[in-house]
Amino acid sequence: MKKHLQVFWMLIVTIFISFTVIPNLTYAETMDDPAPIILPDSPNGKKVLFDNTHGQTAGQADWVIDGAFSDFAEAIADNGYEVVEFRKNSPMTLEDLEPYDVFVIPEANIPFKTTEQEAMIDYVENGGSIFFISDHYNADRNKNRWDSSEVMNGFRRGAYDNPTKGMFEAEINSEAMQDVESSDWLSDNFGIKFRFNALGTVVANHVVEPAETFGITEGVQEITMHAGSTLAITNPELAKGIVFLPDGLDESDKWGPAVDEGIYHGGGVEEGPYAAISKLEKGKAAFIGDSSPVEDATPKYRNEETGQRKTTYDGFTDADNATLLLNIIDWLADKEDYKDFTETEIPLDDVSPLLDKEIPENTTEPQPEPWTNPQEHYDWFDPSTFAPGSFGSSIDPVSEPEFTLNYNDVLPNNEAFTIEIIAENLAPGQTISGYNLGIYLDGGQQIAKVQNEDGSWPAQYGYSKEFNLEANSEGIASKILTVQVNENASGNANVRLRQGKTNIKTQSALIGEVTNEEPSEPISIKQARELADNRTVEVEGVITTKPGIFGGKGFYLQDETAGIYVFQHADAFEVGDKVKVKGTTTTFQGMKEITDVQGIEVVGKSELPSFQNIQQIDETNQGELVRMEGVIENIQSYWNAFEFDLRNGDQVTRIRVDQRTNFLFEEFTNNFEEGEEVTVSGVGSIFGDTYQLLVTQADDVQKTISNPPIIGDLIDFTSFLITETYQIPVSVNDEDGDLQEVIIELDGKEMNDMIHISPLEFTPGTYELKITAKDEKGNITERTFTIEAQLTTSELDELVEHGEDLEFLDKKMEQRLLKKVNDIQSAKNIRAKQGKWNALTNQIKAQLGKKIKKDYIHFWEVPADF
Repeated sequence: MKKHLQVFWMLIVTIFISFTVIPNLTYAETMDDPAPIILPDSPNGKKVLFDNTHGQTAGQADWVIDGAFSDFAEAIADNGYEVVEFRKNSPMTLEDLEPYDVFVIPEANIPFKTTEQEAMIDYVENGGSIFFISDHYNADRNKNRWDSSEVMNGFRRGAYDNPTKGMFEAEINSEAMQDVESSDWLSDNFGIKFRFNALGTVVANHVVEPAETFGITEGVQEITMHAGSTLAITNPELAKGIVFLPDGLDESDKWGPAVDEGIYHGGGVEEGPYAAISKLEKGKAAFIGDSSPVEDATPKYRNEETGQRKTTYDGFTDADNATLLLNIIDWLADKEDYKDFTETEIPLDDVSPLLDKEIPENTTEPQPEPWTNPQEHYDWFDPSTFAPGSFGSSIDPVSEPEFTLNYNDVLPNNEAFTIEIIAENLAPGQTISGYNLGIYLDGGQQIAKVQNEDGSWPAQYGYSKEFNLEANSEGIASKILTVQVNENASGNANVRLRQGKTNIKTQSALIGEVTNEEPSEPISIKQARELADNRTVEVEGVITTKPGIFGGKGFYLQDETAGIYVFQHADAFEVGDKVKVKGTTTTFQGMKEITDVQGIEVVGKSELPSFQNIQQIDETNQGELVRMEGVIENIQSYWNAFEFDLRNGDQVTRIRVDQRTNFLFEEFTNNFEEGEEVTVSGVGSIFGDTYQLLVTQADDVQKTISNPPIIGDLIDFTSFLITETYQIPVSVNDEDGDLQEVIIELDGKEMNDMIHISPLEFTPGTYELKITAKDEKGNITERTFTIEAQLTTSELDELVEHGEDLEFLDKKMEQRLLKKVNDIQSAKNIRAKQGKWNALTNQIKAQLGKKIKKDYIHFWEVPADF
């Protein structure tokens, strides 16, 4: 797994701080906050920098490496690159870019200053590379009159003589517009420019052969466009197209809101390349005319103008988009000496035909800019006016209500029924207003009447009168509406909640005739689960979860046969209550429930059922208390919950922790990390097609107790003779049976599994023997022993013989020394032995560096038995 870091950019020192990037976690960040970094598992030594200083998060854009460009950024890191986000409160300089091999500019919405343009040219000419990612004309995310194509090109359409044309005084005087001058900068330096065309959804399938693109198009057949532009080649010596749109495009292929004809030359080569490359001195550049192929569906920030959540397109995995983009990064990062394409063997392109209105001085504004007026509070150049939760704001986002619509799987056309609307994530006592509800068939025909507050019914089918929702002390509001549908309606329909005329939530429904056959007496929960929806049942069981931690005041109920969720809103119940429940069976997102509760009676108290130890969540344990073991993977956090995967071999189970359990993400990450083995308890559940285990409290997640390896004593091995060979097994016991590795170190020499000692491998002396045992859970046990290496009188002849074998001395010297050794070994007393020893060692010393190697003397310590 890649390690995600953040970096503080300071005047002199760069400090790195570790953190985990969490998809879809919205919070306030500014240029002063640490910038994300993605470190690769297998570094290739190269670095890629992503710009976030030119409005890359304006409007619906979220082009950051831990947001809607995260799939692209992480794929780059998977290929070995370090990926960094660029944040800075002052203009970009050459010094900012020089440490990086590739500089990616995702759809800039704030114009480059002339000093920044010069820095980029210097960077490329000296061997750096830039990837320009633009979009269609009139995208203008921040409504400052500058589109990305205009920013990249260096001039505004229809404002070549005055880059601040139409701006208010505050905009003109803003720091963002200082040192901004009009020029045909991109074309002058890279031989290419972005066109002002605007095409809709098109598949670019005219891909230049890899042999003519330095291999960039290897594996590429189609690239998608969802509202984008093409480029124009102005100097084929510097620029070359690599992907083009198909021929024969017409007005139906243009982007709907295009301000002019949208398509300039009917597609094909004359429309200009959709993706292109350029070579300038020692460096390179690449270009693409749409952000859609690059983005994914995980935006990080709120809209800086409106504060609303963003929706981005999941385009990185479309067609061959990812392959092309990653090939481009590899080509850009590869340093090559040729200065332009004339020095290569690839064929040069023709100059793209330009319309008169594309000449900078001749351009005009087809429609007044910006395309719509910004909200009164919002100034694109002043982050202090940005909405909470957007990049640039220092204020965390305002929470939004989360709505649930509860109704039976089949809505009857032969009787009135109810729909429950629940709004969560509100402030206690908060009232939200202006809501209405309707039901319509595909095609838009309204088929429902919603009963009025006074009990009357409207004369016509359509949306209800507007109503309010008031939150309780826990921030949850609910409303039950009584509804009738047209008796002639049947089949598929849609239930829609609106606020005014703004669509809030739409869910599918099935209309049909319903007959209720109620059981005459209480049944087991298992029997209730087996019934079809819309059946009235009465069951008895013990409440196993705190009411309300999964919505409303709902709780899980379990008897000796099964478990089930009871969706209700009364405050009178608690864990351990034994209750009778009467209500209607239904299925919500795959989960069997009892809803439309008619009554709950507490009949006593009960011990909770024991947790079942299971291997996987499935239909057999839905709604029941269960326990699983595994390894934590893929931790993700959201505004109202966090989740992680629990892996046990090939089996992976999704674990969900709702914030209403009061088990918060920060507490979890302070105590647990990915790769750690844990035991998780909770309730078996399902959401959609995903089986999951619902945690009910912090104590439900526990670190798995594992036994570390035990290293036994070394029996009868406290010393060894330096002239002998040894193979001594070590005793390591692992109760868990997952012993992974045993490492033995003697005087820094590493051995595996057992102690191996060869003759003359050690000189006489005291040594430290260290044994380390590791198991698969990461437990490590270490023991250290003191071992004595010895030389004895009886081993002196072997010391001489091994010396000859190991080429410390020659055969003739061996014979001389053996004779002296024999004198020592046959000496009558210690005094004589000592004299013979001195004679032997003196002879060895006299021959060191001559007939005996110098290191040999270190073995000749006074024998231990002298």
